[in-house]
Amino acid sequence: MKDTGLPDYIAINIPFTVNGEEAKLVWYTAWFSKLCAHRLLNDVKGNDALLGFSQASFLKYARERCYELLPNRRYIDGVATLVHSTLRSARKLGVNIRDIELGQWLLFQSEAESEKRGNLNIRLLSVNKAEVLVLNYDGASKRIDIGLKTPKGYVELLKVLIERAGKYEVGYPARVMVRGYNFRPGNMHLYCGLQVMVPYSLYLDVMRRYSEPRGNLIGGVDVNVNRLNLAIVDRYGRLRDVKTFWFREVTARGFKGVVAWTKIHQAIHELLNYAYHHGVSAISLENPRTIGYLRYYWVRNGDRGSRNYNYRVSIFRSRTIEVISYKAPLYAMRTIYVNPKGTTNSQQHDEVMRKYGLDRHTASAYLIALRGINKQRK
Repeated sequence: MKDTGLPDYIAINIPFTVNGEEAKLVWYTAWFSKLCAHRLLNDVKGNDALLGFSQASFLKYARERCYELLPNRRYIDGVATLVHSTLRSARKLGVNIRDIELGQWLLFQSEAESEKRGNLNIRLLSVNKAEVLVLNYDGASKRIDIGLKTPKGYVELLKVLIERAGKYEVGYPARVMVRGYNFRPGNMHLYCGLQVMVPYSLYLDVMRRYSEPRGNLIGGVDVNVNRLNLAIVDRYGRLRDVKTFWFREVTARGFKGVVAWTKIHQAIHELLNYAYHHGVSAISLENPRTIGYLRYYWVRNGDRGSRNYNYRVSIFRSRTIEVISYKAPLYAMRTIYVNPKGTTNSQQHDEVMRKYGLDRHTASAYLIALRGINKQRK
């Protein structure tokens, strides 16, 4: 993420399935990539000098260390980029590098190359088909075609991406992720996702809904595990409106992964659309420490592990704030980040609840909005 809080790329997730011999090839490629990641991570833990490597130097090192495991330079670069970015994020978060552990993922990725029509190893042929380079058990490569189930909301965006990539105007990183599998007698069946990273500028060009705000109010947002609370204030700090946007079914029914985030994205769009039509020109959000965190790895520090509820909630909130921040410009709204200290438990918080008759989450949203006004004035 840049200092503006806006990303370089937006991830578009497209499901697909593959079976038989092609499923084995995808499986092998993902496992070779994970073995490469293990080797690089163990090297870093045993050699502090590697922590000071630039990304270019780290990629060069990875090519020498991993080619026997993963005999494809572009896939090695993809794994090395993930590992290097995770190490950088961990240092920024103050996490001991030796506490980093690999998550239960199986994936492989290839970086953007505009001169190769977007991406050489994982290339979109159409909105319904992609060509993927895969490896067999002996490391020999082969290209296979996979059928995609592109969500309707992203069809036009991918059409524009494919058109511009075909003209050598833009490149896109892409990764294949194994989400589930079945081992049937004589046949393997994989449930996968193709994640295409669309340049954010292109995403805005195609997906923008409004070009100008309808007013100059500020909306404060408090993020929780089952709802988003919005408080709208004017420039004098007067409370103009409040509303709650629920996604109870995500926790009540135990939705996970893509289904859960589809529900959350719907709630985010409802919130932003409501805010736009009620005159909001800027959204005030808590400033999360973990924005830009690579969620393919568990990063642990002390007793903060993948099973720790508070830790998982903090990652969820940071990710939700990240989504709100990059979707706000679609509704002609900018983002203001504020320090969240005291917006949940403080004397001022209790006074706001009593004065306006607000619940504790909406009161937090109101305080976040007030801090957005102060920061905007500064």
